[in-house]
Amino acid sequence: MQNSIATYQIEILNDSFHFEGNDCDQTVVVKTFVENKLVTKIKYGLVTKEKVYTQLKIGDHINLSRCYVKDFSISEFKKSINHDDLEHIDVNDFVAEDAFFDCSLRTDFSYINFNGIAKFNDTVFSHGNISFYQCRFNNDSPVEFKHVEFGNGEISFQYVEFNNETTAFTGVKFYGGVVSFVNANFKNGDVLFNNVDFYNSRVKFHFAKFGNGAVNFNKARFGDKLVDFRKVEFGAGRVDFRRAAFGNCYVNFDESEIIKGKFNFRSARFGNNDITFKLVNFGEADVLFENVNFGTGQLSFSESTSKYISFKGSRLDVFLDLCVKKAEIIDLSQTVLRDIIDVKPINHQVNIQKLYLNEMRNLGRIIIDWKDNNVLELISNQKKTSLRQKSEQFNILKENFELSGQYNDEDKSYIQFKRFELKADYREAIKSGGTKLFNLPNFAFRWLIFDKMGLFATNPLRVLFSMLVIYVLFSLVYLSLTLFGIGGIVNSVGAVDGLSNIQTCFYHSAITFLTIGYGDYYPTGISRGISILEGWSGLFLMSYFTVAFVRKILR
Repeated sequence: MQNSIATYQIEILNDSFHFEGNDCDQTVVVKTFVENKLVTKIKYGLVTKEKVYTQLKIGDHINLSRCYVKDFSISEFKKSINHDDLEHIDVNDFVAEDAFFDCSLRTDFSYINFNGIAKFNDTVFSHGNISFYQCRFNNDSPVEFKHVEFGNGEISFQYVEFNNETTAFTGVKFYGGVVSFVNANFKNGDVLFNNVDFYNSRVKFHFAKFGNGAVNFNKARFGDKLVDFRKVEFGAGRVDFRRAAFGNCYVNFDESEIIKGKFNFRSARFGNNDITFKLVNFGEADVLFENVNFGTGQLSFSESTSKYISFKGSRLDVFLDLCVKKAEIIDLSQTVLRDIIDVKPINHQVNIQKLYLNEMRNLGRIIIDWKDNNVLELISNQKKTSLRQKSEQFNILKENFELSGQYNDEDKSYIQFKRFELKADYREAIKSGGTKLFNLPNFAFRWLIFDKMGLFATNPLRVLFSMLVIYVLFSLVYLSLTLFGIGGIVNSVGAVDGLSNIQTCFYHSAITFLTIGYGDYYPTGISRGISILEGWSGLFLMSYFTVAFVRKILR
């Protein structure tokens, strides 16, 4: 992040200065240097603080546009008129556009009631502390601090009450060590911090309140220190951090609230530090972290509640804690995961209704439990994805469970992967028609044999039970054919072994199914064809059982 701080060289001339109604006896030349290089050279009219105090005393309108003022302090003015320092003082129009406020220690605007126009556009507050502590903007016009440059002291807007009009800090540069809007109340107007550069300031907005207006930090640039939005009430407007750059600072939104609208971080960039949204209540807002680079810290949404959170297209090189308290939809589609996503409940219930993983590139690991996280419902209840996309998501989880050693969960994911794949193939064949309809018997075979009889080789006991069922069915077929006289089972050696007709049919069926082939009994009539079919079925199902059994043993 850029960290160059401007320095100023002041030269006072005895030349008169005139600018839009301001007539000054002396001129101040301010030279601005960045890294010892001259950047700007601007002339201002010199106005003493005593002159400003006189205007304030008589309730005059203040116009300091293109003026230079040294050591302005409203506290000092209050003492001169015996006004309590902690009591507010009324000020009418205060316009200081393209002005320059210089100070040795602090420029003080604290405890002012701005009852008229308040404009500070393009003004420079040089090095030292700047305080608007406890100010109230009671006017019905926008509060404007556009393109202001604040020095490298402590910049305080704590407990400021803005009005219901637009509050604009667009394009401001904060060179300060601390920028504080703690407990500021922005009411229902739009709040614009777009294109603001905080450099390496410690930025504090905790306990601030926003109303129904939009909150815009679009393209804001934060440094490497701290961004603190703890317990902020964002109201019901759109909150926009699109394309914001956060450097390597620690970012904290814990316990904040938003009622509705959008909470937008699209294309934002974070550095190599932690980002936390713990216990945040996102209300009905859509929370968008799409195409975001989160750096390499940790990102936590632990115990947060939301309707919709999207990480679509983002790069996830962070440990992502998604153990939310409640979320209707979490969208991780098209993301690239290189670290860990944790959604497995430990200390509290994780209630996620839908989890989108389609087109995800999983190069890391997802900590998730099939039962505790209701994975089947998370994927199968999605309304925005096709059968094919659901199949792909189950396959992603299947591979993830395999790497994690969660083999039972892997089997369950694999079954759903194959089932949704089969459904997708079937639907596409029906929709396309033509020659693809010839595949319908193939779909039926896959559904009956692969799925119902063995759960796609994941359950050897089911295969064994299916083998038993098939064996009994073939035995009953032989018995039926014998009773109807269109087939039979004959003893080839003439032995008298005392087997009844039922016993003979079941014995022959077992010998045929297991492909033993003693030859003491052989089929006649239609039973010959049935025996061929049973021999093939037995060979196939024994192989199927072997695959499923060995797969279990090897794991």
